[in-house]
Amino acid sequence: MIRWKYTFDKDEEQEWLNEYAQQGWAMVSFFIGMVTFAPCQPGEYIYQIDLLPGKGLMADNYEDYVIFMNEMGVEIVQRWARWVYLRKRAEDGPFEVYTDTESKLDLYRRIRALFLWGLVIEACCSVTGISTLIRFPEDMFARCLAGLYIVIVALFLRAVLQCTRKIRELEREGQ
Repeated sequence: MIRWKYTFDKDEEQEWLNEYAQQGWAMVSFFIGMVTFAPCQPGEYIYQIDLLPGKGLMADNYEDYVIFMNEMGVEIVQRWARWVYLRKRAEDGPFEVYTDTESKLDLYRRIRALFLWGLVIEACCSVTGISTLIRFPEDMFARCLAGLYIVIVALFLRAVLQCTRKIRELEREGQ
């Protein structure tokens, strides 16, 4: 079964994957919003999503990360750049990659930094679309291009703000 889910919210996507696992559907792959599921026992897996430390799209020490996760009984289902989809058998007990406030803060700061990076790139690219719209205001392609850039910038901005909100919540919890 293939389902479409493209979100800029790690927690929302993680909850969605775990809901499917509870219904007897295990994620087997992900590519640009298309998630492929295979039948499993209801509640067989618990999913977590991680963003590895690194620069841009390149992860630091990925090989060590894989070894560590394997030692913990965690399966890496899918990796896309620094995003990693993980699962563990529910019968092995609770599964949470980050259990303390400081490591959760680090995770959301990494996610925010990645989205900020994307926001800056998209904002720079949108200059082209908007300048084309200014030069050719009646051109439907220019309108669509400018609209697309605005939507993408808004999505990245929303993701940055969500991460900032989560960081503030965690900082309050840690005090």
